[in-house]
Parts: sequence; structure tokens; C-alpha cells
Amino acid sequence: MVIIAVSFAVYTWTAYEGVWSRKNQETHSDVTRFKTVVNGMSSRDVVPFDISNGLTMEEAKLIAEATFIQVMGRNVVSRLDTLTFNDTQVEACYTWGYDENDMGHMFNMTADPTTLQITVSHCY
Repeated sequence: MVIIAVSFAVYTWTAYEGVWSRKNQETHSDVTRFKTVVNGMSSRDVVPFDISNGLTMEEAKLIAEATFIQVMGRNVVSRLDTLTFNDTQVEACYTWGYDENDMGHMFNMTADPTTLQITVSHCY
């Protein structure tokens, strides 16, 4: 009985600490969260980015990579073929496949920082 009570107390304390730390985490007002529309149907959040000071090549690449991983997962082989960006748009094109011999699939994404939307089209 003592073991159950101690286990419950430890579990309760751990759960409380987890909730408390999540509530007290800093939220950055300069973080932007994009919505992603995939093949015209689904909509989901993408990893947040700080683009308040303009968009750099590194940030554009991170947005493209995060979007690819979110949509396709980590179990496919991919190659970034093109990446272009300016203050109003990020465009990336990937070639991907289930293995090295299957690299005939296409993944295209366009991110619009002004509307906070990423549009993705890809084949299966």
C-alpha cells in the first residue's frame, strides 16, 4: 500500500511540475506559425519561425525542410532541387522517393509570409 501511495505522489508531483513549466514557458511574440495546405485539402501548423526581421536564406531553407518533414516524414529519401525566396514568398522543389532507386516523386511548396500560409503539392 505504501508503494502505491508513494508512486501516486511521485506521479502527481511530476505531472504538476510538467503543467507548471509549460504554463511558465516564455512565449515569443516574434515567432510566426504558418498554416499548411497539402494538395488542396488538409491544413496543419508548421514549426514556428522568427521572420520579424526579414527572411534570410537560412530561414527559408529551414521553413522548406520543416514543411517537407512535416508532410512527408523522415522515412523517405529527399533532395532539395531549388530554393528561391524574397520578402513575400519562399518556393522550394524537392525530388523524393522511398529509396535511392525511387527518386522520381516531386514535392513543391510555396510559403507566403504575408498570409502565413504554405501551399504544398506532391505526388505519392
